[in-house]
Amino acid sequence: MPKVKGSELTEVERGKVLGLRLSGITIERISKTLSIPKSTVYYTIKHYSDDVRSAPRSGRPKILDKDDQKKLKEIVNKNNRASANQLQEKFIESTGIEVSSKTIRRNLHDLGVYS
Repeated sequence: MPKVKGSELTEVERGKVLGLRLSGITIERISKTLSIPKSTVYYTIKHYSDDVRSAPRSGRPKILDKDDQKKLKEIVNKNNRASANQLQEKFIESTGIEVSSKTIRRNLHDLGVYS
């Protein structure tokens, strides 16, 4: 199945590329077999020959870690009809971490909790 333009290869797909290359298959043949561009095959062989995993992405660290999210979920379970602002106040009271109501909503969505 052809990849969507701009999407990254999965670890499995990278493994297939590297495995085929180690088997002596040409870049052109790998490209046709897996339906991915030759440039992607070449890049994958060049950059992932040691490890097929992607490097960790840079970016701003999340303010709430897993323990904080667990505490947030406990608060929501006790106050399941509370607004995001009320949950924010209760979260700040219990943890001392200053967060916005937007952060509360975003983390609730990450946890699969919706209004």
